[in-house]
This record gives sequence, C-alpha cells and structure tokens, in this order.
Amino acid sequence: MRTWHFSRRLIIRLIAAAIVGSTGMMTANAQSTGAYLDSLDLKGGNIGLSVMRLDGTPVVERNARQRFLPASSQKLLTTIAAFHYLGDFDNSGWPKGTVLSVEVREDAESLPDVRLIGTGDVTLSVAQDCQNNCLSSLADALASSGIRQVDSVIVDDTLFRSPYRPDGWSHDDLKFAYGAAISALSADRGEAAAQISAPRNATASAPVFAWSSFPAFDVETSAVTMHPGSQELELDLQVGTNRAVFSGNLPPGTSLPLRFGLSDPSYYVGQVLRSMLVQRDVSVAGNVVRAPLPAGSGHNSRVEIARYALPTPDPISTIQAILHDSSNVDSETLLHHISLTLSDRTPESGIWLVEHILAEAGANEFEYNIADGSGLSVYNRISPGAMASVLAWASEQSWYEEWYPLIASSGEDGTLSRRFVSSFMPGVIRAKTGSVFGTDALAGYFTGVSGENYAFAIFVNDSGLTHREARRLIDDALLNLISNL
Repeated sequence: MRTWHFSRRLIIRLIAAAIVGSTGMMTANAQSTGAYLDSLDLKGGNIGLSVMRLDGTPVVERNARQRFLPASSQKLLTTIAAFHYLGDFDNSGWPKGTVLSVEVREDAESLPDVRLIGTGDVTLSVAQDCQNNCLSSLADALASSGIRQVDSVIVDDTLFRSPYRPDGWSHDDLKFAYGAAISALSADRGEAAAQISAPRNATASAPVFAWSSFPAFDVETSAVTMHPGSQELELDLQVGTNRAVFSGNLPPGTSLPLRFGLSDPSYYVGQVLRSMLVQRDVSVAGNVVRAPLPAGSGHNSRVEIARYALPTPDPISTIQAILHDSSNVDSETLLHHISLTLSDRTPESGIWLVEHILAEAGANEFEYNIADGSGLSVYNRISPGAMASVLAWASEQSWYEEWYPLIASSGEDGTLSRRFVSSFMPGVIRAKTGSVFGTDALAGYFTGVSGENYAFAIFVNDSGLTHREARRLIDDALLNLISNL
C-alpha cells in the first residue's frame, strides 16, 4: 500500500484548500459529495460512483452496484489479469519476437518457402523510418544468407485464431486505426498509414492519395471536391471488401495523415515482406498464403534450414501502450496471451480469467459482463463497485508495486496529461480514462487530503452531455471527493 510523507500530505491539504476557495463547485467547508451528486445535470444520463479504502471498505457510493458501460477504463482489468496470470516478465506467457523460418519440402525438389511466424507482438513495424523491431531486419537477414529464390511467403498466425474483431465492436469503429482486427501476426498495431493531399493550385480532378507502405486496399477519391472553405472529409469503407471511397471537401493546400485499421493484419504483413524480398533481389515465385496449408498440398513435411528472430518486445512498453495510450490492439492481444495460459487460442479463456478476478475481489456475478479486453465492445458491463473492488484487491497483490506506476498520472502522462494540471500537483491521481459514444469513465486511485489512498470508479452513461462536458463533470466530482476524504 502506498504511503506519503507528511510533507506531501501537507501540500495536498494546501492545494485542496486552494481548490475549495477557487472553484464554484464547493463552499468554504467543501460541499458534501452526496449533495454535489444530487445537483448534477446529466441531461438524461446516469452516474455511478464507488470509492473504497484499499482494504475494500466502501466510503462513498452512488449506484455502485448498477451495471454501466466502462469503455476503456476496462483496460485496467486486462492489465491486472496479465500481471496476475502471466507472472514475471520472463514468463513464457508474454509475447516473444517475430520469427522468420526458411523451410524446404522433403517430398519434392522445389524452392524453399519463407514462413513468417507471429508471436503476438504488435510492436513489429513495416514503416519506412522504422528503427526498432523492423520487418526489414528479417528481410535483410534472409537476403544476406545467400538465398536468391523462394517459393511462397507463408504467414503463420496460428498462435491465435484467425484475424477477428471482438463481438460488440461498432461497424463505424472498424475503419479507424483503433478498430484494427486482432492477429498473432501484426505490424504497427494492425494499422496502415497513408496521406491525402489537395494541391494548393489544384489542377487535378481529385486529391492525391498515397500509402506510406504497401497498399492496404483500393482507394477512390474522385468524389472529393477541392474548394476553399471548410474541410468535410468522409470515408466509406465497407468491411469485408477491398475498396474505400472518400467524399466531401478538402481545401486546396490541405494535407492529412491517415491511419486505417486492417481487417487481416497477417496477410498484409506477408505482402509487405514479399515486396521487401523482391526489393533485395530475392525472387519470390509464389504468393502470400496463410498457414496451415491444405492437406495433400505437399507442404506438410518440412525441414527448416534457417531461422531468424527479432528481439522479445518490452512488456513494460506494452502495458504503457494500454494504460497510457489506450491501445485497443495491445489490450486485445494481451487478453489472448492470458488465454494461452489455459492453452486456448481464443480470447474466451482470458475473459473467463478476468471474471474470475472480479469474483475473487468480491463482485457479484450479476454486476459484470466482460466481452473484450479493451472496453470498445458495447456488450461490456461492470458496476462501479465491482471495478473499485478489483482495484482495492490489486493493491494487496505481490505485483502491485510494479503495476501501479504504469497507470497514467494526473498532469504528467498518458490520457491524464492534460487533466488536473492546474488543480493538483502531478501524481495525486493514477487512473484510466474511458470514452465511447454515450459513455465517459475514470477509474483508478487517488490520495485524499488526509493522505489516505483510495480506489475509485466513476461512470457516466447515456448522457446528453458532450464528452468534454462529461469529463469536466467527472473531474469536478473527483476533486470534491479528494477534498472531502
């Protein structure tokens, strides 16, 4: 359990006193939290709140046992489960580096195949300016080996089930980078980068669209105008097709970077590798295929003649990408690694283990429904009391001191870098944000004016408030709590 030196507690008291005197939210004696919550205008929505001491004792509650959509605050649960079930970072459950294997067939005199084996490392990169964990390093290694001809490029993503997106992800999310499909073989977190530009002196009939790496799908821009005025660009990407259509207006001289979520990251990585090999004068006779190959294809009996592996990714970077940057792909990939502890290639076992932690922490089975690892699914539900209970439970675990500093810190980093900046000194709050349509959330830990540490969860659902208004409401409620405890 974290403790603070007296000098820091005194500073917190002084800051809290300043907040009470400088905001219209509270009187000089600090308006009670209950009265403050009663005064909120949620514009048709609902708020759930739970604050607990780290021994699990409830302190403040409002709809604490009611189910809410938690959005990305659910990523706290996934990382808690990872620390609890995967153990030390040297444990075999954590992702390893991507592997390139060169194989020949025993039953035929033919060219060798190249097999790219995914290990659930989403930090692999195909970017042209890549510096670390680059697919180009594997292509360089193969070219340097003296092999000048290969047959097929096999993408082996069988560590997880075939690329998919969890149930409950919105169709509108799938075209964006944060909605990329989950695969054991992925690069740049399942994203493909591009740019669309309108020349300053437009003579062309449509803007110029260019991929930063290998093309991910066909793009049509003829429906985009290039007139002065407002920018109104729309993208129609039909899931399951290989075509996207832009429409709207892009003013002259405007250039926009774009990032798309891939529907089949492993096949895309295979295409990029094939292109890289050709650029290095390695002839590729065949195409990109997915393993396992059909029975009777002649590929079943193989001998490995070379193997190259990229370094194991840093698990700390993975957790920070989840808790600081709210990466959905990292979180869903981590959920798969949790599932693998039960020899399951699907995410279902990981979900079951997350729910097992909720039960162990004292949550009632009717207080939650876990549908994914990131919180993007609209099928997720959890009560504020269940979330706070897990956070209090986590504070008593052996790995807590290693996990806790990885949570975003108020006014310092991650999604809290610009929140509570003027009101509090950095680090008083450690929490994970959450935001999807109709939902805003914040859950984590804070230190009250007394110097005591608390676990908390605040969820606002189905409100007519804008995200900005809802975040302000949540922040003011948390300031009220800190000033009263």
